[in-house]
Amino acid sequence: MTANPYHTQPLRIASGIACALLFAVATSPPSVDAVRLDQAGELRFGMRSYVGTRIGTEDTDRSVNAQGQVTSETFPFSAAGHVRQNRYYVEAELDHNLSRLYAEGWGPLELLKYLPFHINGLKYHLTFRGEADTLYDWGPREYSTAEQFKTLPANPVTGEPLNVLAARRHLRKLGTDRERLFQAYVEASVGRLFARLGRQVWSWGETDGFRLLDQINPLDSSFGGFLVSLDERRVPLDMLRLEYRVGELGPLSEMGVQGYAAIDNKVGFAPGIPQGSPWTPPNVGAPRAGSRAIQITPRRTFNDVRGGARLVWNMLDATWSIGHYYTYFDLAAVQIELPPGLPTVPFPDGSAVHGIATAPRVQVSGGTTSFEIPQLSTVVRSELAYFRDEPRYLQSQLDPLIFLFHNRKLTGGRRTGDSINYVLGLDARQYIRFLNPNQTFFISTQFFYKHLRHAVRRGEPGQFPTSPGVVEGEVLPVPEKFVPNPLAASLGGLEPSFSRQPTDQFLHTLAVATSYRSGTINPVLTIFYDWGGAFLYQPAVTFLRDPWRFTVSYSILDAGRLKAGSGVSFFRDRDNVLFQLEYAI
Repeated sequence: MTANPYHTQPLRIASGIACALLFAVATSPPSVDAVRLDQAGELRFGMRSYVGTRIGTEDTDRSVNAQGQVTSETFPFSAAGHVRQNRYYVEAELDHNLSRLYAEGWGPLELLKYLPFHINGLKYHLTFRGEADTLYDWGPREYSTAEQFKTLPANPVTGEPLNVLAARRHLRKLGTDRERLFQAYVEASVGRLFARLGRQVWSWGETDGFRLLDQINPLDSSFGGFLVSLDERRVPLDMLRLEYRVGELGPLSEMGVQGYAAIDNKVGFAPGIPQGSPWTPPNVGAPRAGSRAIQITPRRTFNDVRGGARLVWNMLDATWSIGHYYTYFDLAAVQIELPPGLPTVPFPDGSAVHGIATAPRVQVSGGTTSFEIPQLSTVVRSELAYFRDEPRYLQSQLDPLIFLFHNRKLTGGRRTGDSINYVLGLDARQYIRFLNPNQTFFISTQFFYKHLRHAVRRGEPGQFPTSPGVVEGEVLPVPEKFVPNPLAASLGGLEPSFSRQPTDQFLHTLAVATSYRSGTINPVLTIFYDWGGAFLYQPAVTFLRDPWRFTVSYSILDAGRLKAGSGVSFFRDRDNVLFQLEYAI
């Protein structure tokens, strides 16, 4: 088919993959005390702002074939020493406690006294968030100009060139600046019942970086990319949150029931990472004149509601929880469709391939437990999650040269499947006197395991007569490489061999942190090891003098080949150094 018809914005794989990479563990946003705006402290204001610049320390992947043609897995190609991000960020929060005004019957709050129950803790919360990146204004030529866009191939069916202006406008629209009323909710308690209504974020689970039960809110990589911290990438939802405190019940203590319902159309893959961004996965970052990505998000109706409940309690010196809920994952279900008139007659919009991204509703069930071992100054935490109907992909489902010529179909359809997920984590504080005689080291490690139930086994190379060198099996929709195929060549492109998705996936994380000079110097080392053959190393140090923080970090990603699983290998050519100056009150 076309040179690469498979970039459907669901490739927000950088999201599940992503968050973990870097700041998620190493430099999470600091907690600061908000300032009082009145004598009683009913109005409290907090703000966090920073500017951060990332500089690439290696060339993005490229190769030269026998004909001397230069190809790159990453679009646009960027050389070492070039700026990859110049990010500005500000978040301002306002909390207003209305309890006194409610008690005094101020204005419309007088009406609440006619309710058949008494309200406690009435307050509202507002968060403004602004983000900007000047990379596309004055960054290196590959990002601030359309130079490399102009070299992209034309539509192989119609001969129409790529609409460079539209592609650049889309990139700049999603990547240059964004201002939002990020959170806005009101909350109150009635007896043992706590309620919060409005746009908000809620996190469940016991993990850091990679998420298991923490799938309530989508993650967004459309602005800033996968190196941005997890807390900055969560997408708030219009939600009703309820918590009921049960208290003591037999051997159980601190027992509570929590639940939520959200009616919202936000999902992680829409709008997705714009093509031309430094943070797109390999082989899918370039716009294609012959393909069109179509995103179908959930509706804001009760039929597409997401929600669920969990039970939390203490027992045997441990905290436990079990829960079940419905949600939409960051990865989309991808369906490739071809026009009936292929290869000479395209779709009415002129494209030869449609990549349709939809959001199947996923059921998440599982439980957590955490407890402390005082003798070892260690906290043990674990989490078990079962995902039902999460998006899954096959080579034969995404590859038109298989489903068109081998199965005689114009679409590969979409797939879902189930998986079992588990994590065991240890958090310890220990003295290492010869490295730091005055302060302890905080050591956090996690071991993740994921098993794809009823996964399709990988076949032998060349099992499809029309697709020599391409094998069947579970994949992610990111091409590992493109292989020669006479049918593909006749249609103006190469055939993709998609990145393998292991049936059993293992990931190990480690973060080590300490502080010197009364907490003013804070080094951190973060390591991720994907057993599929990929590493992330990130040493970082933060210099703190309230309200200022200056951070320097170096991110090194290494992998021999592109492989799915955690997705760390997808960014093996994005090594960079970060300089970030932050102000927080």
